[in-house]
Parts: sequence; C-alpha cells; structure tokens
Amino acid sequence: MLRAGIVLVLLPSAASAGTLVGKLELPQAPERPASGAKGFLDRVENPLAPVQSLNVPRQMVIVLEGQEKEATPGQVTWDLLGDSFARPVIAAPGGAEVVIKNVSKTTHTVVAKEDPKLVPAGPLNPTGSKSFRATEVGKIYTVSDPDAPYLQGRLVVVNTRFIAYPDDTGHFEVTDIPPGDYKLKIFYRDGWLERPEDAVTVGQKGKTEFNPKVATLAPPKK
Repeated sequence: MLRAGIVLVLLPSAASAGTLVGKLELPQAPERPASGAKGFLDRVENPLAPVQSLNVPRQMVIVLEGQEKEATPGQVTWDLLGDSFARPVIAAPGGAEVVIKNVSKTTHTVVAKEDPKLVPAGPLNPTGSKSFRATEVGKIYTVSDPDAPYLQGRLVVVNTRFIAYPDDTGHFEVTDIPPGDYKLKIFYRDGWLERPEDAVTVGQKGKTEFNPKVATLAPPKK
C-alpha cells in the first residue's frame, strides 16, 4: 500500500498478475535517546504536547525480489513537508527517477550524505522539486538539510519494482505481481532486518496472504 507522500509509477500489469497482502507483527518503538548535551535545566516532558514516540510503520519498507524481467524503473515522488519528509524511509528501483517535491512553505537545501553530487545543488523552494537517478542497487542514501539536522530521510535503492509501505497498523499490499516465487525483505530505519528471507509464492490471479513476523527479530544491520 502506497501511503501519502510517495508515488511509485509501475508498468501496466500483465494479463495474469497477483496481489500480495499481509500484516506485519510490528516491533516496539525504540526508547527516546538521552539528551546529547546538557543545558541550563534538565530536560522535562511537556505536559501540554507530549513528545510522540517513533512511528514504526513509517520507518519500514517491504520489497519482493525474484521473478522479475527487466523493466523501465519508473519514477518515485518523495514529498518534503517542511520539517520532515512525508515518509522518513522510502525505496526506489535502481535507475528510477527520484523526485523530491517541497509541498511546504519552507525553503530547504537537501543533500545526500553519501554522495553530495547526487541531488542537484541549490535551494529547494516551496512548490519546487529536485530530481535525480539512483542507479547503485543496494545503496542507502541519507538525505538531509545541513541547516536543519532534524530533517532527515533515507532512500534505499533496490533491484525490484515491487515495493510496499505498511500503514499504521502494519497492513501492506503489493499489486500487479507476475505469478512466481519471490523473497520478501524488510528494511527498517537504517538497514535490512537480520531475518530469514521469507519465500513467497504469488498466484496468477487474486490475493495471496502472507503475514511476516518482525517483533521478535534482531535490529537492523549497521
């Protein structure tokens, strides 16, 4: 299921294609880290606006790898809301055009830490966009604004166009999948979960249900 803020353009589905649906058993949100610097006063919770815990599903990406022929990778749109990305973690097929759209009223300068030349230089003004192509499959890019350290997103480049994003309850759906055997992998926060790659067989038509477990598994690879 594609959530607001991300548009993944796929090729038209084949005459016989299946759909994979499921629900993740979500891990607990990590604890809030300790303060990095000591101020004049100890940090206290705001009783009127408590700090929200990390939204775990929005830090996850599900991909299916397997029976896929070479295809045009398409385009992925990544919305910048001003103080944050619409989704902190996204995936894009290798070679896809990634378009960062600023849908806020704040100007930012976005840079990929691992490759400063990846994103075109210059400010990203309100209603403006920046586009680039990420071709190195397996690469993880940290995209941020040097002047706004709280604004950070991660882009993982994969070798498949079958990508899904769980909703806030963990439900996900991948559509237009040619029938065959696939491996399901889960990216969480800053790395792939250290877990056995689930084998999934997708039928010709209709929905295939699969519910991978995440909660009791090891944290992401560093």
